[in-house]
Amino acid sequence: MMAKIWKRIKEFVKSIFMNNFLYKLLSLGIAVMIWLIIINVADPVTTRNFSGLEVNIINQSAITSINQVYEVVEGQTVDFTVRGKTSVIKNLNISDFSASADLSKLSPVFAADIVVKCDKAENIEINTKNRMLIVKLEDVATKNMQVTVDTIGEVADGYYVDDFEVKPNIITVSGGKSKIERIDSVKVDVDVDVSGAKKNFSSDAILVAYDEDGNKLDSSYYTFLYNGDAIETVNVGISIYNTKEIPVEIDVKGTPQEGYVYNNEYEFTPTVITVGGPAKRLSGIERIVIPVDISGASEQYETNVVIMDYLPNGVKLVSSENNISIRIQLDSVITSSVEVSSTNITIKNRPDDMNVYFPNNDTFLLELKGTDEQIRKFTGESIGAYVDLSEVGEGTSYIQVQYDNVPKEIISSEPYMIEINVSSSSTTAEPSAEPSATPVVEE
Repeated sequence: MMAKIWKRIKEFVKSIFMNNFLYKLLSLGIAVMIWLIIINVADPVTTRNFSGLEVNIINQSAITSINQVYEVVEGQTVDFTVRGKTSVIKNLNISDFSASADLSKLSPVFAADIVVKCDKAENIEINTKNRMLIVKLEDVATKNMQVTVDTIGEVADGYYVDDFEVKPNIITVSGGKSKIERIDSVKVDVDVDVSGAKKNFSSDAILVAYDEDGNKLDSSYYTFLYNGDAIETVNVGISIYNTKEIPVEIDVKGTPQEGYVYNNEYEFTPTVITVGGPAKRLSGIERIVIPVDISGASEQYETNVVIMDYLPNGVKLVSSENNISIRIQLDSVITSSVEVSSTNITIKNRPDDMNVYFPNNDTFLLELKGTDEQIRKFTGESIGAYVDLSEVGEGTSYIQVQYDNVPKEIISSEPYMIEINVSSSSTTAEPSAEPSATPVVEE
């Protein structure tokens, strides 16, 4: 059964290919011939547009040899159309073309023909849309400039960039006179954010010219020279040091104008600064003391102090603040008198087994001179008047009255010497009939 089916299939396939075989073979040949005619005989001519091809400027020495420079005004790129067989045109890219302009063939109006070529294809027609390169000529000028450094990024916490060493640090800039006149500075950018920089390192940096407004200038118009050789970069050595925060203290000295007194009130900012330097140098700095002389000052005294003037050698200010702003309050001086009675005087270091009394009912005035806040609080009771008998023997003596609660600097009166009597307990005490005798207040 299967053999019969397989036999019928083979007979069917054979009939397809063998019936009218000659006609089929002829049809295939005609089809191939038609295709060959279309491709090889009737390949149509087509055009294709290209734009933005960079123009190569040749023989520039024709300009530089007469100590001039050029600037392209028009024709830096060229647009063009290519005409040819489709089979050729369709396989072309803009990279297959080259464009050039010869500066040795400048016209009187400073124009040169742009020539476009294609080495990859033949029998094509190239038509340019803007065929002329137009330039402007100018005398060459030079300018010597110091190279400065701008940093990019941040060093590791606790460190700062201390200084730069640029090699070479003085270079010559060459270019057209009008271009050179625009240059205000030459700078390099150095990235200090390198692995969290913690130690000194060096880096090559590209030279860039800037105008007075800080705008970058087109480097293609300039040539940087050192010892007559063209350079594009300089080497920058970067010194990185430690930082440290230290407190600021104020040391007020001098005597204000008469009628005013310093009451220990002052304000200043900043109270903490950040300095930088070698670790060994920073380790010995715990604070910065700023002396302020208020001699002859009155009312409120204000001043600004340059911080750097008080930093040790080898230590630099890292904080943004350059000055310490100080304001000192001076108060007006007033005078007042406090009445002191012998009844308000206490005894210190009283001799054992001795009678002590003031023979006279002494009353005197204690003159005080200071601010209202300083002296208005004192009374005869609050001043803490006392006498010290540690060196007083038996009998009648004159001893200086002292004060526990009154600052010495506000006492303006002369010391008061008060009469006091010291006697043995076996000695008859002072007669009760003596009204002038003042009992002592023991401490």
